[in-house]
Amino acid sequence: MKKVIIIVTILVCGTAGFLYYDWHVQTKEMAAEPKITLYSWTDENGVKHFTDTAPPQGARDVQETKGNKYVEPPLVVKIKHKSIAVYEWIISKIFKQKEKKEKRKK
Repeated sequence: MKKVIIIVTILVCGTAGFLYYDWHVQTKEMAAEPKITLYSWTDENGVKHFTDTAPPQGARDVQETKGNKYVEPPLVVKIKHKSIAVYEWIISKIFKQKEKKEKRKK
């Protein structure tokens, strides 16, 4: 029995540690607000390009746009959003069943 408790404790602590580490790394990247410069330009053949690298020499209609890079939310946040969605789905099913029962009684 002690071995089972030790194994479960190690698994729980390991999972919690990983989730904290992921949260810490992702929020640190979000706080840094990584900037990106996007370019749109037209080549010699008239084809419009959208890139994050500078256009080559001879490009026409060059436009620069500053923005933020997309940073994926931490796993903890994804789990929280998924849990909320599942909870709301369960509650909606429960209320639908209650409404059906009340309609049958009438």
